[in-house]
Amino acid sequence: MVLDLNPPGRGFRPATQVALTLIGIGPGDLNQLTAAAIVALASADVVIGYQVYIELLKPLLSPDQELIASPIGSEMERAGQAVDLAEAGRSVALISSGDIGLYGMASPVFDLLHERGWQGDDPEVTVLPGISAIQAAAARLGAPLGHDLCIISLSDLLTPWPLIERRIEAAAWGDFVIAFYNPRSQKRDWQLKRAIDILLTHRPTTTPAAIVRNVTRPDEMITITTLAGLDPNQVDMFTLVLIGNSQSYVFNDRMVTPRGYIDQLSISNDQLSNETPVYPITLTNLANTSAVVIGGGPVGERKVRGLLAAGVPVRLISPEATPQLQAWAGAEQLEWQRRPYQAGDLAGAKLVIAATNQRDINAQVGQEAHSLSLLCNIADQPAEGNFHVPAVHRQPGLVIAVSTAGQSPIRARQIRDRIAAWLSEEE
Repeated sequence: MVLDLNPPGRGFRPATQVALTLIGIGPGDLNQLTAAAIVALASADVVIGYQVYIELLKPLLSPDQELIASPIGSEMERAGQAVDLAEAGRSVALISSGDIGLYGMASPVFDLLHERGWQGDDPEVTVLPGISAIQAAAARLGAPLGHDLCIISLSDLLTPWPLIERRIEAAAWGDFVIAFYNPRSQKRDWQLKRAIDILLTHRPTTTPAAIVRNVTRPDEMITITTLAGLDPNQVDMFTLVLIGNSQSYVFNDRMVTPRGYIDQLSISNDQLSNETPVYPITLTNLANTSAVVIGGGPVGERKVRGLLAAGVPVRLISPEATPQLQAWAGAEQLEWQRRPYQAGDLAGAKLVIAATNQRDINAQVGQEAHSLSLLCNIADQPAEGNFHVPAVHRQPGLVIAVSTAGQSPIRARQIRDRIAAWLSEEE
């Protein structure tokens, strides 16, 4: 089916002839409005929008225009007002920040028109795009969107949280750059922390992340950090959170995502000479090898899972723990000391894993382990430890371990999964 959106006699009509114009006003700086948006705003009899955005646009509006401002949460009311006035013959501009089609007012308007049996021309509707928050944030950061990306809203007001979690999990597994809209509010204060925990099961703790608040506005604030260092308390509804993929990096206070993936299997002799030497080994007879894991989040859970599969006795030290870790503790498959780490906790251990989301704690664990000459893995800074945990595939009579020496755990898991799939096809 081919749709002709500009049939004879219709064409691109001047803004003064359009009954309803849906306008994306950009991220907040009036200099970021498109020329088409400025013309449409000046031509409208009525301008409708969220009260903060109406105030923002007042320098561009005239005293004879009717302004209808409403508080946050009144989206359907605004859509109804805009359609009603347009059907009555008024020239109406309905505004939304960023791009009006991206979590904006365009969708509620067309939902309403669909319910009313709109035929496409009464009222006439034009949609004008705007610079979205993610585009403005990306420009400020440098080049973080150089490859495939996902935009996910963390608001569960209209979307069930289990569905949002599935999308986060899928985006994390697929190694997408991820932008979180609506990341946190006064009433929704836990979702971002949960999203970070999910991502940490797929990505290194050192993955670049950015917090961009009120982009292009006078009180703009930009923080470049890491996935493990991302603090939800710095985030509110005026903030966009951006997470890099496995190839993203920070360069001179800029966040960059390459347009492709470097073939890490093709390594030159020069590159090999610059890498830290490693000597892979397989530990056996581990029933008497006591392990201490510091940190009860998703990363700690993944580490504990591997240790239990190898028959290693585990002592978990963490004030909190994931439901799975709690279940293992309840079944006496591990010992859980429900408190923060403190000096001396590594006494009697032979193997140590630091997997908290606190950089200073992980560093303290590494220093104590080094002083005791223990095997130690530091999840967020692998170079501070003396061993890495590979991605492991097990089947009867065969154990395959794949490691990138801590540089890209997700790549190691991808290669492991390809090998496992190939072995399955061979059987």
